[in-house]
Amino acid sequence: MPARTDQVLVVDDAIGGVRLLDFLLRALPGRHPTDLRQRVFSGVVSVNGEVVLADRGLRGGDVVQIAAGAVPEPRRRSAGALPAVRFESSHCLVVEKPASMTTVPDRLGRDRSVHALLPMLRPEADLRIVHRLDRDTSGCLILAKGLAAAQHFDAAFQAGSVQKTYTALVNGVPPQLQFAIEAWLGPDPRRKGKVVAAADEQLGFRQAHTEVVREAAFERHALLSLRPRTGRSHQLRVHLQWAGYAIVGDRDYGGEPLLLSQLKPGYKLRPGVPETPLTKRMFLHASRVEFLDLDGTPVGVASPLPDDLALALHKLETYDPRRRRPCD
Repeated sequence: MPARTDQVLVVDDAIGGVRLLDFLLRALPGRHPTDLRQRVFSGVVSVNGEVVLADRGLRGGDVVQIAAGAVPEPRRRSAGALPAVRFESSHCLVVEKPASMTTVPDRLGRDRSVHALLPMLRPEADLRIVHRLDRDTSGCLILAKGLAAAQHFDAAFQAGSVQKTYTALVNGVPPQLQFAIEAWLGPDPRRKGKVVAAADEQLGFRQAHTEVVREAAFERHALLSLRPRTGRSHQLRVHLQWAGYAIVGDRDYGGEPLLLSQLKPGYKLRPGVPETPLTKRMFLHASRVEFLDLDGTPVGVASPLPDDLALALHKLETYDPRRRRPCD
């Protein structure tokens, strides 16, 4: 049986600067864009002998190699498992990303991701991811249709013209109704993939700005509306921790769990059984996004709190000590 050989492509000098995915679309006509992106994210494409896991620019003379053998297709899921579509136009979708789902696959490709579901969301469309939400953050996620729309949204995010609003429940109660958090963000030298904040500029740090509105105050918690004016990794989580108001359930950045025993009078713990928090993830939800579509149409899309966060908030509103005081 003859051995299968890898597919090798060389970038012509005339198209130097082309993006990897666009080069593959040109070199492999007839292949679906989502299939090619899946190959790149799955680690079967290399450039000059180095495996790549994301789109990148190419230079004339670069050697692109695609490993032999088919990339396993993502397992088909029922329609009920697909992210709900909150808005659709000729140029984009806004879907409601559930918690526990990554936006793109991790390096090992084991996590359930929005990217893997793109062919099932709109099989005929060239859907492209243009921004990300953390795994445990739910809510509004924009997907572009085609290259022109993706370039449009990339430029909009770079210019800061996409307005994002998040809802968070935090430990502690800010005294101000409105305030801003400004702190430089950079890599945490002690924890790979995590971020730390600093009051002043430091090497490798980037300035970040978040606007905060206190929507509700409880005895030991507050419900906040957050508008990031920059788009740094883990910005909201680190900014709130730095300001002293870590997000409930965010164990990576100091958030404490929300426990019914701290709220409900006479609540009895079962001996030897750890108490289950009211929410099993951090309380952070991308509740609204506003932008100009590719054709210039202004769009605003809202996403209500998902059931797990809404139930936790209801328990807090019901049993919080401040709400039980007749004089408040």
